[in-house]
Amino acid sequence: MISKKEAQPSTIKERIARYLRVADYMVKEGKLEEAVIQIEKALQLDPKNYYARSFLERLRSQMEKIQQRRQENGEAKTISEEAKLEQISLLLRAADQFLAVKNFKLALQQVAKVYAIDPQNYYAQAYSDRIDQLIAEDKRTINLPASLKPPMPPPTAPAASRFEWRAGERASIAMYRELLKEVWFDGKVTDEEAKELKKVRDIFKITDEDHKELEKQVHIDAYVEGLRIAWRDGVITQNENDVLQMMRHKFNISMEEHMSAEAKILWAKNTPHAKAAVMLVDDERSFLLSLAAKLRKHGYDVLTAENVELALELLQRSLPAIIVADLLYGEGRMTGLEFYQKVRENSRLKSVPFLLMSGISDEFVVRAGMRLGVDNFIQKPFDLELLLATIEGKLK
Repeated sequence: MISKKEAQPSTIKERIARYLRVADYMVKEGKLEEAVIQIEKALQLDPKNYYARSFLERLRSQMEKIQQRRQENGEAKTISEEAKLEQISLLLRAADQFLAVKNFKLALQQVAKVYAIDPQNYYAQAYSDRIDQLIAEDKRTINLPASLKPPMPPPTAPAASRFEWRAGERASIAMYRELLKEVWFDGKVTDEEAKELKKVRDIFKITDEDHKELEKQVHIDAYVEGLRIAWRDGVITQNENDVLQMMRHKFNISMEEHMSAEAKILWAKNTPHAKAAVMLVDDERSFLLSLAAKLRKHGYDVLTAENVELALELLQRSLPAIIVADLLYGEGRMTGLEFYQKVRENSRLKSVPFLLMSGISDEFVVRAGMRLGVDNFIQKPFDLELLLATIEGKLK
């Protein structure tokens, strides 16, 4: 029986927060079923708790995706994503053509079809805003019925379908990033939404610095997605440029960030498919296999090893064009820096570019690696386009 003291709102709130923090830890440890139990305990105290329900929904969605991945071929899934991106590009290209002749009704219909494929596509939302702007500017069509505007998608469904944890990321950070995607989808955060986000940060001990970094990450990711779609056909029209400019203003994307993102996309787009061999070395098997699959999708031949010792054995009979290795491998194992020294001591491997990856952001460690001669130091989690651009740059 719950005592009067336990029943007080402040105490219940603390107990809910404790259950959710434990769930967050369980997810980080890979114990998803146990995390669900903790969240359900929180919901027993407050069945309407928004954060607990959102956490549970996303967690179950992620568990379903993991199950699907075990049953499906991972490469087929990647191809499906590419096909979806191509379809979205074609629809928005059609919308652009209708805008050229001021057929706003058909342009909006194309955007509505994009929402059906990806309900939370930021670029499509920016396109809708641009069409609204053109309608307002055109006196002949200013009375176009508002019903032609495609309905805004519900915020929770698309976020759940996209919810994924990045390597080494806390589940609460991943969930908070998805919440930021939802509240920023219409281009602004209301006072009420800001208060709700603050409550989430308090529950999961997310710092203001984390919030700022994640918010910027959401903005840049959304803009990069828009750029990728716009550049799909190899050229950007005036309307597409206007839409991207609206996104830059909405998300406060600097010109340097724009140029960096555009360069990475064009580099990846124009790189030939017949590429060299890359050696990947990382002791986190899921990360290793996932990154290898992505590099193979971009045309690379990939060698993988889960520790330095195995990598050195492979190097006795293989000569990769570049080596990408993690910094740390657990107690008793050689480090990435020791691996680098072994590679450089071998005259056959001396000129092979060597990149180090690490979740450690300590500048002292980075400087130490660079002094030894490591070609580049990439901090986890990293953007795939950045890694591809770095590899291409070193190979050239």
